[in-house]
Order: sequence, then C-alpha cells, then structure tokens
Amino acid sequence: MYKSLIIISAIFLSCFSKLYCDETNKKGLKSPLDNRFFSIGLFSSADSIKTSVNLEFGFKLFKFNNFEMKSYTSIVGSKIYDDNPKMYELGFMEKLTFGGVDEYKDKISIGRYGFAFISFGVLSFDSDKSTKVLFSKPFYCEVGGGAGFNINVNRHVAIILEFGGGLHIVVDGKNLGYPSKINKAGFGRISLGGRYYIN
Repeated sequence: MYKSLIIISAIFLSCFSKLYCDETNKKGLKSPLDNRFFSIGLFSSADSIKTSVNLEFGFKLFKFNNFEMKSYTSIVGSKIYDDNPKMYELGFMEKLTFGGVDEYKDKISIGRYGFAFISFGVLSFDSDKSTKVLFSKPFYCEVGGGAGFNINVNRHVAIILEFGGGLHIVVDGKNLGYPSKINKAGFGRISLGGRYYIN
C-alpha cells in the first residue's frame, strides 16, 4: 500500500515540476471562460479492487499564467471483484485537477495534469456478502490522486487517460467484519473515457 502511495506521489510531483519548467508569455490571473470551461464526461475505470463507470460534470475554476485548476464531480457505480454478483457500490467523487493550459486551438493538443480526489458512497452488501438496503450503513470512502492526459481532438471532444491510486475504506469496516481487500486497502487505477465541452 505504501509503495503505491509513494509512486502516486512521485507521478503527481513530476507533473508539477513539468508545469514549473514550462514558460509562457501570458502573465497574471485570467478568466476561465474559454472553450474548455464546462464539460460532461463518461469514462470507465479499473483498479485492484473493482471496475467502475463514472458520469462526470466539470468546470474550470481559474487560470493563472500557464496554470489551471478544474473541478469535476462524478456519479460512480462500481462492481467489486468477487464471485458474488451482488457486490456493488454507488457513490459520488469530487476531483480537483492542477495542470497547464488546456485549450483547443484548431489542432489536436494534449493537456497534462495532476489530480487529487475524494469519494464516498454506499455498499449493496453486508459483511457476509448478503444483500442490504442500499442507502443504509456502512458507507465507504476513498482518497487518492494521480496524473492524467486530456487529448483535445476538436473544439468539443477530448479523450481522457488517467493513472492513479489511493486508499479505499469501509467506515467501521473492521468491527463489522468486512474483508481487508476493501477495508483500508490501497489500490492502483487506470481510467479511459471522453469529455464533451459545451461552449
């Protein structure tokens, strides 16, 4: 678990060092209202615990010199890796990205960014893997981060590729008897999908 977190931190820091080294002639705080201000995304993720589908809504918070910060809120549905077909999760994820200038300027471009996220939600199963009422306790949460690429193929469409990981926790999961593979378990994750920009 700690090795995964160290690798994620290294990726995250390398992204920041790249941004620091990039230079631009544009100075100061600028309006985030460009052709990459608001987006709707759909992508799938696979990690060492589960597979997920995310419906995402995002917008740009601000631009300063060659630095941009964006916020993405997602609805996440997941299937835990297990022989039991009823082990699902449903939750929300909030992700903040930090990266260089990400705009479409009449040709394909690639926006690079680091990100941090937190998510929380509900489980469809009890510790004995039997079905429970979806919105009853216990709940799960995740924290993590990584690095990603926004491949802008035209004015409205971009392809997403992200690498990251974090920690998955079931609240009071140890006392309730949930397995260690989902309770305080580290994971690595890869995500692939697309974003549609409304402008």
